Amino acid sequence: MGISDQSANSGARTNPRKSPRSVSVVEGLVSALGRGIASGVWKPDDSLPTEPEIAHRFGAGRNAVREAIKILAAKGFVRTERRAGTIVRPEFCWNLLDSEVLSWMLSALANRDNLLEELSELRAIIEPPVAALAATHASAMETLRIFEAYHQLEKRQNEMQKAFDADVLFHELIFEASHNRLLIATVPAFSLLLRTSFEISVRTGEPLSHYLKEHKQIADAISRRDPEAARRATRKLLARNTTDLSELIKRERRSRK
Repeated sequence: MGISDQSANSGARTNPRKSPRSVSVVEGLVSALGRGIASGVWKPDDSLPTEPEIAHRFGAGRNAVREAIKILAAKGFVRTERRAGTIVRPEFCWNLLDSEVLSWMLSALANRDNLLEELSELRAIIEPPVAALAATHASAMETLRIFEAYHQLEKRQNEMQKAFDADVLFHELIFEASHNRLLIATVPAFSLLLRTSFEISVRTGEPLSHYLKEHKQIADAISRRDPEAARRATRKLLARNTTDLSELIKRERRSRK
């Protein structure tokens, strides 16, 4: 793991008066140590190397190491004890709604399959009611923006990155149109999971047109203010995603044997 192993969305709580260089070093330490913990280099109840050891290993100052440890503690990854040092906490303590934590876990092959299966379960629980809420509460402008995202997805289906962005935006806008502040607060983490889900959909080999029908049905139901139709269309889309994901995971597991 190198100091350059950084996340694009670290969420590091750094002092705005610090220089860009010191912020970059802290972010790099957080990412490197976080990925190490997520991938099992350091397991629950293990002690991390001491401050001087981490500073030497990564070519960082001890103040940067202390700041990185504070950030990891805020994410639930570690705790500090006076005599024992910095201890790795069990996974159930981790803040799994932190997009950076999720990115570290998704990058660890050992976690990936289980996490993706859990993603399907989470989407099945959350997204149909969110779509129903959007059908109940969406303003005319919010409905228009959802349709615009759908049309971008349809138009850009052969341009992976643009289609990717349009798909994530489509689902983000539905969350926003729910007008539920607690659900909206989960959007950063959920967006990362949606991006991962989209990447997987592409890897199944199915064309994006395979999924467009359900997206259109969801948008239409929200426009008609029909919560039950929005719920049904979302369930239909997620059932298709779950089937494709299961097949992909089976193929990848066979290829690793």
